[in-house]
Amino acid sequence: MNTFKRILIALGLFIIFAVGVELHTNLESRVLVYMYHSVSDQPFNPDAEEFTVAPAQFEKQLRYFSEQGFETLFATELPGIEPQAAGKKEIVLTFDDGYEDNYTDAFPLLKKYGCKATIFMIASKIDQPGYLSSAQIREMTESGVVSVQSHTVSHQPLAWGDKTYEDVDYEMGESKRLIEAASGAEVTAVAMPNGSFDQTVTDIAKKYYNVAFTGTDFAPYTGQDPMNIHRVGIYSRHTIGDIRRMTEKRPLYVLKRGLEKLLGLE
Repeated sequence: MNTFKRILIALGLFIIFAVGVELHTNLESRVLVYMYHSVSDQPFNPDAEEFTVAPAQFEKQLRYFSEQGFETLFATELPGIEPQAAGKKEIVLTFDDGYEDNYTDAFPLLKKYGCKATIFMIASKIDQPGYLSSAQIREMTESGVVSVQSHTVSHQPLAWGDKTYEDVDYEMGESKRLIEAASGAEVTAVAMPNGSFDQTVTDIAKKYYNVAFTGTDFAPYTGQDPMNIHRVGIYSRHTIGDIRRMTEKRPLYVLKRGLEKLLGLE
């Protein structure tokens, strides 16, 4: 089969998939969960440019969410949501790793636009250079704007390599303890490092958490298993137009990204 035919077939499949997903999720509550890392004019390390959203870019995104009437939820609120009423719009903003710029650059903008966010903190990085301090975590938590949850202790993939049951249990339990000590608030959600998990990891997570975030794709939360929620990654390449398409025209955006992957245009 030549390349042109393959592209046509792929195009047709993506259209069917995207439209099917949209028709299905329009019948239920649908909450998009966005995943950020760093908000800064300078990447936190030379290899992290893709994961670093400029403050001006982030502000445009928050202004868009605010002007379009989106209500922001904490990640921990997802299991309790009810099917959305007509016209109701809800999203979740999350940050992974707990970089210091989440406090210096993102936090002021979140307060300015009245947007809530959840930070998944690598517990071993608390009070380390370039990461959030205990005082910053406590201040953000007490503001009511930010919730700090677990990204495990070490940020090592949990279902890869030679991790034992005891290793995973430590990553889950100790990170919860350390973050609760810093924030003064209960920690009930975890984001799996690198999206690495299996049934054993999930079973251990349930001992400590009510919510778990796993893969990254374009699937919204529609009330499914709260221990396997997916997110949409937001990176430096994303324009405000991309954000609009992700949020308002998901089938078209899924199609666009799928074709970019197929054609090697990422």
